[in-house]
Amino acid sequence: MPGDAARRAAAPLAGAGIAGAPKLAGRRFFCSWSGGKDAYLALQRATLRRGVPAALLCMLHEDGRESRGHGLPLELLEEQAAALGIPLIARATTWDDYEATYVSVLHDLRAQGVEAGVFGDIDLQAHRDWVEGVCAAAGLSCHLPLWQEDRRSLIGEVLASGVRATVVAVDAARLDASFLGRELTPALVTDLEAAGADACGEEGEYHTMVTEAPLFTRPVSLAWDGHVSRDGHCILAFTQVDSRREHEDR
Repeated sequence: MPGDAARRAAAPLAGAGIAGAPKLAGRRFFCSWSGGKDAYLALQRATLRRGVPAALLCMLHEDGRESRGHGLPLELLEEQAAALGIPLIARATTWDDYEATYVSVLHDLRAQGVEAGVFGDIDLQAHRDWVEGVCAAAGLSCHLPLWQEDRRSLIGEVLASGVRATVVAVDAARLDASFLGRELTPALVTDLEAAGADACGEEGEYHTMVTEAPLFTRPVSLAWDGHVSRDGHCILAFTQVDSRREHEDR
């Protein structure tokens, strides 16, 4: 169950819902999981509305090692899922097969009794159209608990509830690598906005990984050594993951 800090932070919103969507109370849902602050906040609000988390769903690059967008190694996503006590479903896919793969997973979840999907999108209509479409294709209701809310208010709620998150990736065309590895704070948000980014990074300017949170039973450690470039992004080079892989490959 959510901690007291999370309950206080989101209590005014606990009964709210997306217009026209069924209530989440008592219903099993999957959460679209990036490992970042927005996905976490959507999950936290959904549990405060008495939804029952059944799975975290994350899509990976073709090699199955890192998540798309955030570039988080599968091992770190698994550690987050273990800290949350929620099963992780991770699927490797190409961009061409992304939607078909996603809908296939949702059909499997529906067959297992999952009734709803929860997403951390804020206001990009194309994203909302897509998530509503894939949920409808699988017979699931779609919930966007953060939809059209003030960016600074969302950041304030994240921080007030005790979440700790670190910037793990930036769009190299919009932000420089100096933002990598910085912890999410009001000062960081001010710096991001000064650099021309949205406070929440809604258009992909930056991505975070949650390392501590009210719903976590334990912190998730995060260590890195420099950064790498991929697909127009600068991404932290995660050292403990690299060392595990070297050990596994021996």
